Amino acid sequence: AVVSTQSTGHSLAPSLDNMAVVQQQPSLPDWSIQVPSPISSGSLHTSPSNASLLTNSASSKPKILLMGQPKSGKTSIRHVVFHKMSANETQFLESTKKIDKWDISSKSFLDFELWDFPGKFDIAAYCQQEEKAELIFKKAQVLIFVVDPLDDRTGSTNSVEKLHQTISLASKVNPLLKFEVFIHKSDSLNENQRQDSIREVTHRISRKLINIGLQERINSSLSFKTTSIYDHSIFEAISMVCQQLLVSVIQPFESLLNAFVYSNKMEKAFIFDIHPKIFVATDNCNPFEMHTYELCCDVLDLISDFVCIYQDGEAADHMTWSTIKLTDCRLHLRQINRTLALICIQQAADCDVSHAGILEYNFQLLKDGIHRVLEVANM
Repeated sequence: AVVSTQSTGHSLAPSLDNMAVVQQQPSLPDWSIQVPSPISSGSLHTSPSNASLLTNSASSKPKILLMGQPKSGKTSIRHVVFHKMSANETQFLESTKKIDKWDISSKSFLDFELWDFPGKFDIAAYCQQEEKAELIFKKAQVLIFVVDPLDDRTGSTNSVEKLHQTISLASKVNPLLKFEVFIHKSDSLNENQRQDSIREVTHRISRKLINIGLQERINSSLSFKTTSIYDHSIFEAISMVCQQLLVSVIQPFESLLNAFVYSNKMEKAFIFDIHPKIFVATDNCNPFEMHTYELCCDVLDLISDFVCIYQDGEAADHMTWSTIKLTDCRLHLRQINRTLALICIQQAADCDVSHAGILEYNFQLLKDGIHRVLEVANM
């Protein structure tokens, strides 16, 4: 299908001699979307890349650990990102009473276990036995520790102390474990307060790590982010965490996206895991900007809602595509498989309908390249 869009005329392929002829169709409106008609299960052909990348048994799946003080927002993060709960509904969630283990694979490209720990969980007491410490930390790849800066007077000191204990215990069992500190509920802070919170927590934990001789070893494995469930910052932060599980494919994905963005004068391109709105990879041609990421997330929400009207179930299939024309840019979505989608932004000044065929051809080349990368990674 040809939509009202543009490419620079440069193809990702070395030559355009074998470029497929695109049959012209009646012009579409400025805002256009196509959803394929339902197909019977007997005629459905599943792509090899539809499988999750981390195809492991339940016992050997990588783990992400979610820890923090009571009421810091751990469980709200899990429900907003992975269970599509609205931020306002999270205020009715009960406090976590036990370790909740969630398998993130049913609707997602990613395949891992998320362990949500109660805020009152005493990690030091529990891990006195080495076997229990290994049970928690041995197969974990990332530990997310959530800090509520609003509890500075009563809880922040305790949060830092608990974080220090957790890092000390975990690093002994699993030296390769990565630590991500989410300074949460940042929607109630201005920019200066956010920076002050990061600076204060960083200073406190660094001082404690120096005292026990772990500063140099942990420094490269510890990072800090400000997050909120009321904006897209939590999705960006979780995206950066999940990318650490995809080390083998990140560089090939980025190389493909860089070539695509350069060849077609795109402003930015993302590969999204559709259901949780996590971006698996993005290009390095232009810097990451939050408003660009927010636009792409809005496109995913729109298409998901639209597809549900015409198809049974929640997921779109690999034939779904969309082009949305805004005042100053165009947003292109191309489904890669049932869990992944490419979303890119193109400035209006770079759009030229005469190059629509080349752009569609390059979309297909990029999609084929992603499929090949996934096939190799799944071997």
